[in-house]
Amino acid sequence: MKILITGAAGSVGSGVAEVLVPHNQIHLSDVVQVETSHPFYQVDVRESGSLDEAANGVDVIIHTPAYHGIHMGKHSEQEFYDLNITGMFNMFQSAVRNKVRRVVWLSSMSVYGTDFYAYTKKIGEQLCQFYHERHGIEVIMLRPADFTPYRDALHYGERLLHGGVDRRDVIQAVVLATECRQKYGAYHIVRQDPFSEVDVKAYSESPIDIWEKTYTGAKQIIEKHQFKLPSQIHVTDLFREQNELGYKPKYNFGTFIEEFTRVG
Repeated sequence: MKILITGAAGSVGSGVAEVLVPHNQIHLSDVVQVETSHPFYQVDVRESGSLDEAANGVDVIIHTPAYHGIHMGKHSEQEFYDLNITGMFNMFQSAVRNKVRRVVWLSSMSVYGTDFYAYTKKIGEQLCQFYHERHGIEVIMLRPADFTPYRDALHYGERLLHGGVDRRDVIQAVVLATECRQKYGAYHIVRQDPFSEVDVKAYSESPIDIWEKTYTGAKQIIEKHQFKLPSQIHVTDLFREQNELGYKPKYNFGTFIEEFTRVG
């Protein structure tokens, strides 16, 4: 396939490009220059028609440019709207003009929130629905949990106790979304801990023991590094994600323990 990755300099864009390169024709775009051997278009998606040339002959657009929750307070609501919504609208307009078959878009689990970032994701999902229903573009929306850059290994590990997901699992989901048989849908891209309903009910009595039961060695690391534990846990239902996307998250607090222990 001929695939255009927007926001190619970002965490997801750069990672997805590496995985897709062997079997696809990759085109890249970003507002900043990217050193690459692939066709590259330095454009600002906030400008109307900026992606027209890049989208010419493309089968799939993977659209990633956005300000995220961590940027709240650093950028105005106008800046969030311009990039997250106007930029996305311009991308879809280029997709229509170039008869692009599919768009894979990075939404967020924050779509369930109430801040302005969440608002832009809600509007974004409505745009996806409109362009699918009105223009027939296949649209796969991915809602990853927090995978923003972490300070160090301990920060990463503690985040996996809470709502975090590994960047590698997000990249896996994006790659799967380019070729899955589904033509429209929104999917939760989160980690999966093997908790049982019994674990959930017993959690409040001794949280750290439930983590140790689930992942051998967890108690020692949690206590040594004074990790803050979540107030509750739940059983994750990824039936649709697994059956429709083929998504199987590989990373959780257990894999963190293995990597952290091995590296030392």
